[in-house]
Amino acid sequence: MKKLFGTDGIRGIAGKYPLANDFIKKIGYVAATFLRSAEKKEFVIGRDTRESSPALLESISEGIVSAGMDVFDCGIISTPAIAYITVERGSSAGCVISASHNSAEFNGIKFFSDLGIKIADSIESKIEKELENDFNIPDKKKGKVFNEEDYAKDIYTKFLYSTIKEVTDFSGLKIVLDCANGSNFRIAPEVFLKLKADVITISVKPDGKNINRKCGALHIQNLKEAVLKEKANFGIAYDGDGDRCIFIDDKGEIRDGDYIIAIAAGFLKKNNILKNNSVVTTVMANFGFYKAMENEGIKVFSSAVGDKYVYEEMVNNDVILGGEQSGHIIFRDFLNTGDGLLTSLQVASIIKKSGKNLSELSKIIKKYPQVLLNVKVERKLPISENEKLANAIKSVEKKLKDNGRVLVRYSGTESLLRIMVEGPDDKLINDYSQEIAGVVDF
Repeated sequence: MKKLFGTDGIRGIAGKYPLANDFIKKIGYVAATFLRSAEKKEFVIGRDTRESSPALLESISEGIVSAGMDVFDCGIISTPAIAYITVERGSSAGCVISASHNSAEFNGIKFFSDLGIKIADSIESKIEKELENDFNIPDKKKGKVFNEEDYAKDIYTKFLYSTIKEVTDFSGLKIVLDCANGSNFRIAPEVFLKLKADVITISVKPDGKNINRKCGALHIQNLKEAVLKEKANFGIAYDGDGDRCIFIDDKGEIRDGDYIIAIAAGFLKKNNILKNNSVVTTVMANFGFYKAMENEGIKVFSSAVGDKYVYEEMVNNDVILGGEQSGHIIFRDFLNTGDGLLTSLQVASIIKKSGKNLSELSKIIKKYPQVLLNVKVERKLPISENEKLANAIKSVEKKLKDNGRVLVRYSGTESLLRIMVEGPDDKLINDYSQEIAGVVDF
């Protein structure tokens, strides 16, 4: 059982263990020791807009250079941009200082391998085990830090444009962008403006404390209001580190990752470029998504929650499209991890090519009602070992029969038990979810 790493790196309160500066330095040193290669001893690194991110980046950089690696500092940049630049430069590894969708008091660390994918669980476990030992970091700085923010932005934007060669003009599309006061606050508007879209922006004034605050992919009310007020074709909400996106269509309806994958899969299949006529999603996908893919003749593979696990399943089954309901979407022909800006460009391109509104394209799915409860827990006791909880889940599953489903799991980043129930009726599934939540007492 890993102690530091969750489903998406290390998370915590900035300044407190495990994100205290001295320990962050140790993490950098140990990670560099395990991830460096003889070919290019370089760590690509970047951060989001949190007040705590510069200090954490400085600390982890100190650890990395003490291990004999150079740091290629990309400044404020999205998580997927770091993944891309790591591969493009042939670097040993990448690192992002960010807590993604969490509020500003949190922060975190995500590591990428030289392939631009989240590091394997086995490497995370080795890093954790080494950090349990008492050791001193060498005082001598064997590596150097290079500040390359402008260069990083340039090569990443060139990559983004290269993914939409057939559509280089978004004129006629009115788009609202909610950049979550995060990593995409500059680059996303610039990219869409260069493609001649009519762009309206919100949440593009980060102050270190307002990242994800009532904005972005988890708080889309402001975006919905702006899309309707501006009579926009659609709106896009990114999260703080830019690796996910959620859409609002022309009628003000939320279009999450289930819709995005279904729309993209349908388009790719129609054009005979959906490899193996298959997609990958997680166990959190709506029951209606599976029905939609069945209707389209597209096979669905399921993975555990976390885009790293989606990617593994994509590789295992030679699939080029996959993602999560939360908006992490992987277009594996272009990148090995979820990228909100890349995804939004692909969807905008499909909208432009099809000549259809997003609301019309979204008719591919008829979603089942779904409720998701987050229950705070003090301990993450295995569900199978909690008799009351296990029995409550079985009872609800029996009542739903084949007309819905139940999924209960722990959050990989927070002390929460997540209870999801899907079924034919809103009141029914709310009652069932409360029935399960009512027995949680740990």
